[in-house]
Amino acid sequence: MAAEFDIPRADEYLALLRERLSDKTFAHVQSVARLMLTFHDEAGCTRDQAITAGLLHDLCKGFKKKELTEHARSLGITEHLDNPNLLHGPAAAAECEQRLGITDLDTLEAIRYHTTGHAGWSNLGNALYIADFAEPLRKKPPAAALARDMLSTQGVSATLRFVTDQKVEHVRGKFGLDPETQAFADWVASEF
Repeated sequence: MAAEFDIPRADEYLALLRERLSDKTFAHVQSVARLMLTFHDEAGCTRDQAITAGLLHDLCKGFKKKELTEHARSLGITEHLDNPNLLHGPAAAAECEQRLGITDLDTLEAIRYHTTGHAGWSNLGNALYIADFAEPLRKKPPAAALARDMLSTQGVSATLRFVTDQKVEHVRGKFGLDPETQAFADWVASEF
């Protein structure tokens, strides 16, 4: 077990992730968890929540589209079945609850909505949304680096606004905006 992931089930989570994910995604989830550990107190979430959500948010990312759809259906997921970019979060949350026995609602919601965001969700959700975007291995280094700098100089709220704006602009131009994401962006603009 990596020393920084010192929660009771970290070895189990890492073994499952290693089995399922590509090397790149496996490194990404660890990087997200590490980044969350640097600001979890300020963000208002626990160390255990930061590690668990950071590691498990992409638990279902390694499935091919057809496999992911079948897996999601087996977990009772009915929305986003045609969009793996949005489906992997709800599938991961359902698997965390049903098969891994995770009961912390904030952790499950953070994982479920980590791609779209969710209006009114917890501090943990906001922290995961930031860390998933800003972790150092991301391909958009200027924006990710700026977000990391903002965390240390301007805090979580300013960073959340920046990350939300960056992600909304990217998604709107590439795929069109999911209604959940629009509601989240509106909530962030009014609350932070």
